[in-house]
Amino acid sequence: MRFSHAIATFSLLVATSLVSFSQQSDSAGAAEEKVRKACIQGDANAIQSACMQLASTGAYGPDKLEYASNLLSSVEVNGILFTGSKGDTYSVIILQYLKGMRTDVRVIHTDWLKDDAFFQRMMSAIEIEKSGVKGIRLLARKHPVYVSLAAGSELISDLASDLYCTGLAFKYSSEPLSNVKAMYYGWWARCAKNYMTSGYSLNGNYLVPIAMLADYANRMEFTNDYVVLQQKYAEIAKSIGESETLPGKK
Repeated sequence: MRFSHAIATFSLLVATSLVSFSQQSDSAGAAEEKVRKACIQGDANAIQSACMQLASTGAYGPDKLEYASNLLSSVEVNGILFTGSKGDTYSVIILQYLKGMRTDVRVIHTDWLKDDAFFQRMMSAIEIEKSGVKGIRLLARKHPVYVSLAAGSELISDLASDLYCTGLAFKYSSEPLSNVKAMYYGWWARCAKNYMTSGYSLNGNYLVPIAMLADYANRMEFTNDYVVLQQKYAEIAKSIGESETLPGKK
């Protein structure tokens, strides 16, 4: 199911406005800046050191790291993940550099491509030709390309007709994908669910795939699974102050 079709079906708005932590401490902000600079420079040792400093601030707790883990689980092997916020970028990099988790996934914050040196490195590493929407479309001809649900409303809107939800990310594809079935039997079954209702703002993005999965379970007459998904949707929505009713239901 294309993301544009999901919007029409569920009347969903991606929670891209919920993309940053509130009232970050000065120490966390400084450490995040070090991670950003190290990533742009491509210095693995500096990235690891900065990640250790950032982790020590306590700004990225288990709920944020669980979100990052489930985001990584949304991406296939050797995928390229475009991100757009602190929450979907630094937590993922912490897992990669401090936990060795899914180091096959290349994380690219869209703003980093504005740096000439970084862009040149990406031209060499993955043969990216342009930044922005055109660059993603061209890159997807060579690599599996994903866009985080928190990447930003403008980018997601421009690509919507070719985006397929795979969990906490969208896969870009010019051809139709059976993404909901794959999410149902793959991503949802293996993702961690301990902190989905912690109140962490980015958890609102879970509502997109869960609504799609609930609709699938309902259509397939998987009654028990539908009830579980409906309940989880309501719990997450309640934790972030959103409507607890599945889209399309009264």
